[in-house]
Amino acid sequence: MGIMANFNRNRNLVTSPNRGWCRQLYASVSSVQSVAIEGYPMGVFFTQAAARNEDGSLLLNDNGFPMVDLTGDKVVGDPNPDWRGGLGFNLAYKGLALNCLFETSQGNDFSERTRFILGYFGTHADVGNEITLTQDLVNYAGVTIPAGTTVRGNIRNFGGGDVLLDESYYTTVQGFGDGVLNEFTVADGSWTRLRELSLSYTLDSEGFRKSTGLSSIELTASGRNLKIWTDIVGADPDINQFGVGQGQGLDYFTNPGAKSFVFGLKINY
Repeated sequence: MGIMANFNRNRNLVTSPNRGWCRQLYASVSSVQSVAIEGYPMGVFFTQAAARNEDGSLLLNDNGFPMVDLTGDKVVGDPNPDWRGGLGFNLAYKGLALNCLFETSQGNDFSERTRFILGYFGTHADVGNEITLTQDLVNYAGVTIPAGTTVRGNIRNFGGGDVLLDESYYTTVQGFGDGVLNEFTVADGSWTRLRELSLSYTLDSEGFRKSTGLSSIELTASGRNLKIWTDIVGADPDINQFGVGQGQGLDYFTNPGAKSFVFGLKINY
């Protein structure tokens, strides 16, 4: 049996780009931009943020909903992981061999823009939830929905008590352009993945060699990207809208990592 493991951390800080404060874009076509800003790690998320009180809590309107910070875009997340690692092992018994590899990324933020936009269109599972209210709740439009009403939406507490997230919320706070809370696309994108699993069997006994005239036959079955564990819903946080580059952790209708299966037959004479 063999065991292999790796652990790595990468710490970086933009100190003085272009002789002072500046904002250099790595994903300028995205509503959530990946930027280099003095005093922050490389590639942080920069976009429209929620207004906050001095203690960092959300500043709410009279109905208990968050508001957009009108003073300009803010840093709202960091796609750089706190650490990454891998763990693998291989087992061999007679002609059987099993190899397994897990990989993980922890503490990295991820911008779920696909989920955000589909919520605006009313086509994500988030907004298909039906609930019967047990108390009177106010929606984003300021309308009070009485207890006992069955509605399509979700209940959430932003810090001022429960409120109803229905169509008036998802089509106003979420969506396109100015005045939407793009900060709310950002979530913990930590993930752990079964990266690779393979099983092989080798026929090379003396009796086999004498009866077939062959040296050996090796049968192999392997799979890649078989399983991922993450709190991200409906997207793969191990991918990026712009591919490999300095702008990371952005999703916008991006294809997930492909799951693949390979079967092999190797004949040695």
